[in-house]
Amino acid sequence: MDKKQRLHLLGVYNYTVILTYVGMLFAFAGIHFVFSNNDRSFILALLCLMVAGLMDMFDGKVASTKKNRTPSEKLFGIQIDSMADIISYGVFPSLIVYKLAIGDKQYPVEHPWQARIVICICALYLLCALIRLSYFNVDEMERQNQTSESRHEYRGLPVTSVAVVLPAVFIASYFMGNSRPPINTATIFLLIMAIAFITPFKMLKPHLIGKIVLILIGLVELALLLLGKAYCVPTAEKDPSIVFENKATIQEIETKSEEAF
Repeated sequence: MDKKQRLHLLGVYNYTVILTYVGMLFAFAGIHFVFSNNDRSFILALLCLMVAGLMDMFDGKVASTKKNRTPSEKLFGIQIDSMADIISYGVFPSLIVYKLAIGDKQYPVEHPWQARIVICICALYLLCALIRLSYFNVDEMERQNQTSESRHEYRGLPVTSVAVVLPAVFIASYFMGNSRPPINTATIFLLIMAIAFITPFKMLKPHLIGKIVLILIGLVELALLLLGKAYCVPTAEKDPSIVFENKATIQEIETKSEEAF
């Protein structure tokens, strides 16, 4: 190794991996919001998950525009993408549901046995995401040794799908009038996705039209999250058991307060 190489930082820092790095940082910010007690913490966490998914949607396309990438840069891109994905779509989503399961002083656990089941499913989800991403790395490296064509299909459900599915679960729960976070529904979807991650069915890779559809779905989810004003972490002035700022629930609390006086 010559002196010039020794002076370089380890890793790749050109534009081909910038979106991957940014997406992972948004996931880290989302994890911070999951464990913060500020207003709108859950809505911010879900927004971070969606932004991370958007970054992942285009990082491969951006990387492919650089025609003179070395074999080492290509391999680094494969590895760093999956390592970022395990944080963004493995650890991060499982922690969202895990946080709801363990509760806190503001949202105590009502059924400890249920919390243990949810925690186990969160762990299973993370394990399946890890297995899928590791398998994808091996499969992609073998594929690139055989052909230079772009991938046209996936085997199993991509882990990035959680960036669309999980926000939709919370949005649907809120607009159905639920005053508590959808722990059971979110857990069931995590379990379904975990199984789909490692099930070898074929799934077409979305191209331009598919990506436009996913972006439109994301924009609709974004609007509903902002309009719904859901997933508000309670403040001291509110009922400490309320996590959603649901109008029906707030009215119920106000009625009980008036009756108490």
